[in-house]
Amino acid sequence: MKINIFKGGINGRGGGSVMYSKYSESSNALTSPYQVLSPLDIQRMDEQSGQAQMMQLIPDQSYMRQRADAMSQVEANIVQLGTIFNKLAVMVSEHQELVQRVEDNVEEANENIMLSLSTLTNTLTSMRTNRALIFKIMAVLFIFIVLFITFFA
Repeated sequence: MKINIFKGGINGRGGGSVMYSKYSESSNALTSPYQVLSPLDIQRMDEQSGQAQMMQLIPDQSYMRQRADAMSQVEANIVQLGTIFNKLAVMVSEHQELVQRVEDNVEEANENIMLSLSTLTNTLTSMRTNRALIFKIMAVLFIFIVLFITFFA
């Protein structure tokens, strides 16, 4: 018995599925659609189909290489972003004490402003009562001066 290979494939071209069928030696090879191939022919066909498949894979490999490069670039960008965020976190922690001091100073300034406003309000009230007192003292002095001039002059 010999091993026969049907090499039809799509549209009569090779590269499709390879079918093996057993034919007896008594069958007529001329009338059969199958071709009798030797092991050397089978090996050559495998090499040629392997080369054709490699040629078909080359665009896929370049696409995969481009995708791998793009993924490497994305990974590098993510690493850079991580570095930037780490630096930002360090800067925030370094400036946290300074920001806390500024906040404390603002609160202290607000307290001082409120205290000074209260003091100014008390002083204004005090001055109003002092004006009335000064006015009363001046009125009494004026009366004494008028009386002194009237009775002693």
